[in-house]
Amino acid sequence: MKKLLSVAIIGLMAMFVSTTVNAATLSLVGGNVNHALPGNFSAGHLSATGLSVDDLVTTFDSSTPGEGLKLLDTGSVSIRFEYLGSEAGNTNKAFEISAGDNFLFNNKTSSVGDTVDVTLTASGGFLPFSFTTSGGGGQTALNGDIDNPLAIAFSGFSSLFGLTNNSIIALFGDGAGDHDFDDMAIRISVVPLPAALPLYGAGIALLGFIGWRKRKAEAAA
Repeated sequence: MKKLLSVAIIGLMAMFVSTTVNAATLSLVGGNVNHALPGNFSAGHLSATGLSVDDLVTTFDSSTPGEGLKLLDTGSVSIRFEYLGSEAGNTNKAFEISAGDNFLFNNKTSSVGDTVDVTLTASGGFLPFSFTTSGGGGQTALNGDIDNPLAIAFSGFSSLFGLTNNSIIALFGDGAGDHDFDDMAIRISVVPLPAALPLYGAGIALLGFIGWRKRKAEAAA
């Protein structure tokens, strides 16, 4: 009976640790759904995305204020940004903006596969990131509030199943007139809990339980 109780406590602790750390989820709110990537989408330059012409995406621009990619639930969460490529004459950059403009990528200097991990506090609001471009008049594509004529398209969202593996691809349109959404691509993912962490938590719980039973037995003796 004691062994069964120990195993049950360990299992519950492992589940608790895993659930609380991975509570945050990404979700798209609003946007123009089922928008097909145009014929001039440069799949060759953005092969790391796995996307092709006519693939369906959800688009956001200046006509969709207050809509975009949200970080739901609460608690500390690690978000990974990964650079997937670009086909653009302009110099385009991506930023994480939870505490100022924290530079992520530059399409003229970053390499496909570059990653940046950022720890954020999920609060149900928009994921704090933006794109900027050297073209035009210094407009910004801020997630949730995009300046005209810039745009962002997201791939990987299903209204039925949500996001696969809590990960999504953001495609930037820098307003250069081609509307092709290949001017920068990044993958945004919730970093999964390391497999060892629940086991570590369970081990701590077991040690505490054993110590408590030992102290209880000594007190009763």
